[in-house]
Amino acid sequence: MADGEIQFRIDLKMKVIAFDEKENEFKFELEPDPRRYEWREQDGKSWLYDKLDNLWIPEDAFFKFLTNYLKDRPIGCQRPQIDPTEDYVDSRLSYVRKMLTSTDSSAELIDKSDDFLNSLAVDKLGFAILSLDIVGSTHLSNVMSPEKYMNLISTVLFELSSVVPKFHGHVLKYTGDGIIAYFPAPSFIRMNDLAIDCAFTMHLLIYKGINLILKEEDYQPLDIRIGIDSGEAYIVIIGSPETKRHRDIIGSVVNLASKIQSLAGVGGIALGNTTLRNLHTTWREICEEFMPRIDWPYKDQDGSPYRLHRVVGRKRLKGETDPEKNT
Repeated sequence: MADGEIQFRIDLKMKVIAFDEKENEFKFELEPDPRRYEWREQDGKSWLYDKLDNLWIPEDAFFKFLTNYLKDRPIGCQRPQIDPTEDYVDSRLSYVRKMLTSTDSSAELIDKSDDFLNSLAVDKLGFAILSLDIVGSTHLSNVMSPEKYMNLISTVLFELSSVVPKFHGHVLKYTGDGIIAYFPAPSFIRMNDLAIDCAFTMHLLIYKGINLILKEEDYQPLDIRIGIDSGEAYIVIIGSPETKRHRDIIGSVVNLASKIQSLAGVGGIALGNTTLRNLHTTWREICEEFMPRIDWPYKDQDGSPYRLHRVVGRKRLKGETDPEKNT
């Protein structure tokens, strides 16, 4: 839930119509993605109708947006460093086996998140926040030996956090049995796609990778749940120099991502409405709205209840339970 104006995206398809090899330049056409939009006539005027958000965009407003937004704007794309995801998961299996049986506790202490936040020249920025929880970790700590539990959690958090920078994100903090990560602007639109893509990779890593190794090594399989929300937050210095002092991200979006995660079904990925509205059509097509079975106090900018969504496509997520039955 970003402060100020409501953020939303317009998905366009690009078609290259000419390429100059000598000048290394190309010309292209843009059109609204037909999966999401269609042109309609109403009251003698032409409108671009958004089928996902039920929005009517006047034709002149649409072309004015294209002219103003794209003029002199460089075209770029933050691509994930993992492709395809399945190959990445397979490549990590041997490392997981080694770490589960390792007794080496020596490691270099690094905080690239703090370095990044310190490099910012602003004190407020847009973020997509991802909150991940390892379900039932308290029970595992009671039924496993301390050494085995320590190896398990440290291995899993190592692997999960290693995924985050592959999607241009940073780990903000560890919660003992989980992770809070963030995906920063400059592109508010792109950071939402990166966050959900990262969530999918984490999910696949656990259910199609790590759990296979855990079974081989006589560990109990793990479950996770993930929540994502987006909006502006402040970058602030917290703490005392006599103990610990560092930069942190403070804002309702961080707390809300954790709340949304707690409402996701076991094995599920849940999203706030701001994140959903800024996802590419391909992602939105595999999400559906759900209502938590609790008194949900959070409001959208228009005063209505803040809407929640869950991922249901790409074949139902392995291990997922209905979030409405877990609230």
